[in-house]
Amino acid sequence: MTTSIRADEEEGSLATSSDDIERETKKTPLTVDKTDAVQRKLRETLASTRATLNNISKTQSTIKDALEASKSLENRWTKFQNDFERILGKAVDNIARGLGVPPAQGSGGFGAAYAGDGDMKTLEKFKVLGFDCTMRSVARRMRSGKYKNVVVLMGAGCSVSAGIPDFRTPGTGLYSQVQKYNLPYAEAIFDLHYFNNVDREPFHTIAKEMYPDPAKFKPTKAHKFVKLLHDKGILLKCYTQNIDGLELLAGLPPSAVVEAHGSFTGPGRCSHCSAPCDESELKEALTSGASDEGGGSGLKCRHCGPGYCKPPIVFFGEDLPPAFTRSYKADMEGCDLCIVMGTSLSVAPFSGLPGLVPDDVPRMLFNREAVGDFRGVDDDEDDEGDERRNYRDVVALGDCDDRCCEMAELLGWHHELAGSSPTMASSGHSSPPPPGGGEGPVGAS
Repeated sequence: MTTSIRADEEEGSLATSSDDIERETKKTPLTVDKTDAVQRKLRETLASTRATLNNISKTQSTIKDALEASKSLENRWTKFQNDFERILGKAVDNIARGLGVPPAQGSGGFGAAYAGDGDMKTLEKFKVLGFDCTMRSVARRMRSGKYKNVVVLMGAGCSVSAGIPDFRTPGTGLYSQVQKYNLPYAEAIFDLHYFNNVDREPFHTIAKEMYPDPAKFKPTKAHKFVKLLHDKGILLKCYTQNIDGLELLAGLPPSAVVEAHGSFTGPGRCSHCSAPCDESELKEALTSGASDEGGGSGLKCRHCGPGYCKPPIVFFGEDLPPAFTRSYKADMEGCDLCIVMGTSLSVAPFSGLPGLVPDDVPRMLFNREAVGDFRGVDDDEDDEGDERRNYRDVVALGDCDDRCCEMAELLGWHHELAGSSPTMASSGHSSPPPPGGGEGPVGAS
């Protein structure tokens, strides 16, 4: 019996094992199917990667071909430019010979100069004013909209017709008139050391003469012309050496004007301790010629013992205003036309501003005499030597007002200039900007 039971148990166990094996066997094909799917996916990914690599290789080859083609095109373009300049140079030679105009000595002909001259090729120079360095040439380009960032540099000559003397004209200039004060040198009248330690009377005397009723002085045609540039939307900035405030009186907004040498307007400061003083009190002291308790002229500082107040004019020995130092370089390098008028360009650093103008930007001078970089520039078109050397400087000698009127005529603005009515611009001061008297001194270097 026992043997029979054991046999039955073994048979049942074998049956159970057989069922398990059958079940496991049925599961195995599922696992195999999954493995095959993964392998197929890997093969597809590998094939796709190979295709991508092939495409990358083809793209690299295409880029390489494009670069070579671009280099070939660049070489062809350079050759074309050189051929064009050579042909154009020969044409210039032929035209010059036909007109009976000989080339300058040692130039190798006009064509040789046209192919290259100094830092700028002559073709580049030709683009500036077409070697026509005249007011008419500038006006033609201005009418066409070429100039959109004009910088104007103004000096005391712009205010002379308003009745305000300049500084350096012999006989009539301010420095000629101060000889009666027995100054060691004329500029001492605006010297900070002389004002503080030697004698302030000469400055106060001149200030009284230069600081009259603002209604007595009006902006000139030169000031109104600059205002027209602003109205046309092409004035980048007006830099002025003048301390008379006529630029603002003409209607220019303060943001468009940089008073490089300061102004009579605005609150003054003590020349010793730099404490601020009231503008109206200072104006009253300067214009009335009143004396303080000690018998001295001017407005005594309330904050320190020895100091006297002075208007915000830049004296020799003082730094220029921050408005000048933070913007002059960017403005000069960013302009597309520079107009210089009514200045001797003899006081640094203002005198160096025209030299900051890029080489491919024209410069135009309205003045009674050639000054600074404009010396030696001949605007006579019949002088073939100077005509070829000068490609961007227009020297228009004469009265500033006359030249501005002439320019307005060429631009078709003469009616606007003649009928312009100056409006007071807000200067940020407590009172309108009164005239201060011409081209101011300068402080530092």
